[in-house]
Amino acid sequence: MISFETRFLTRLLIYGLAILFMSGSLIYSRYLANKLEEKERRDVQLYADAIKLIADPNLSEENPEEAYQTYFNFIVTRLMGENDQLVPLILVGEDGEIGEMGVQNLKLSEDERKQRAQIQKYIREFEATNGVIDIEFAPGRFQQIYYGESFLLKQLRWFPFAQLLLAFVFIGVVFAGFAIAKRNEQNKVWVGLAKETAHQLGTPVSSLMAWIEFLKLRMESRPEEQELINEMERDIKRLEDIAERFSKIGSKPELVEVSLKEVLDRSANYIKKRMTQRGSIQLHLHNNIPLDSKLHINPQLFDWVIENLLKNALDAIKSKEGSITIEAGEKGGNYFIDVTDTGKGIAKSHFKKVFEPGFTTKKRGWGLGLSLTKRIVENYHKGKIFVKSSELGKGTTFRILLPRHD
Repeated sequence: MISFETRFLTRLLIYGLAILFMSGSLIYSRYLANKLEEKERRDVQLYADAIKLIADPNLSEENPEEAYQTYFNFIVTRLMGENDQLVPLILVGEDGEIGEMGVQNLKLSEDERKQRAQIQKYIREFEATNGVIDIEFAPGRFQQIYYGESFLLKQLRWFPFAQLLLAFVFIGVVFAGFAIAKRNEQNKVWVGLAKETAHQLGTPVSSLMAWIEFLKLRMESRPEEQELINEMERDIKRLEDIAERFSKIGSKPELVEVSLKEVLDRSANYIKKRMTQRGSIQLHLHNNIPLDSKLHINPQLFDWVIENLLKNALDAIKSKEGSITIEAGEKGGNYFIDVTDTGKGIAKSHFKKVFEPGFTTKKRGWGLGLSLTKRIVENYHKGKIFVKSSELGKGTTFRILLPRHD
């Protein structure tokens, strides 16, 4: 059963994630905007400095080499350097060589051999992404520039995808949260219904037990009536067991060491009484687990599991002839119990649906038996239950897996 505090914390987590997602997107968007603002200011300043440099009277056409060196240094110092807004580029000379200043804004290995391999790799990547820019610095003489993407451009390119991914993650968390809340609400209804049923049964069952004791005293002189009273007492005891089972739903089960043989024998004896009214349906029990092997189970709840599977198996056999087989053994560090019938079978599309609350193929069924069975096996005994195999018109096998406790 989920508490009010748990529901409150779940909602708080969802709201917190929503605020975190929106705040993170806003902060990072603002960060990128500031970077772009900085780049624009830098570009305008660069334009202003370029005009100032061109207008410098000290750079005359009479000394072109000095002017060229000045312009080149200006480009290198202002367009290159350590900045996440700068574009990584490689300048390749006409002879295919890369000069000292030919690589800008790239982190390369200090080892010369590795450095050459890295440069060639970058050239291939840059050419595949952005192509190449040819510079004709003299008639018929060319240099090539290969360039990549600045870190800022990469951020801008991937940010929408990151936002989309986070949005999907958040939506998934929200859906998961609501699904868990819904399931816990269903569990709360289950537990409340079970405990109320146990409470409602408790009073009349106690009263019937008192009447049985009274009848025993009245019938002491009539031995022929004692068998009838004993049969009534057994039925009332069964009602008492049912009430006790319902009262344990939602409570932490007390697991004890029990012999599997005892569990299966009790359930087999129970179903045999019902089978006598259905013609010549046979029950076969094959227990391949050593007699000294013990299961850690809650006997009352686990008896309910086996009995429910046997009742379903019996109901699935529509004819007066058929068989029900119980087989138990060990496999892969688990104990398994298979309940097989020769009944009408289950469609493959319904293998999982049969365990959903409300799903039933019976005219008067509630569709709660297998749902409770699954809850008892998986939630209380940390095991598994599933439809191992089924074929329409031939029968079905349910399998229970329980962990061994050596």
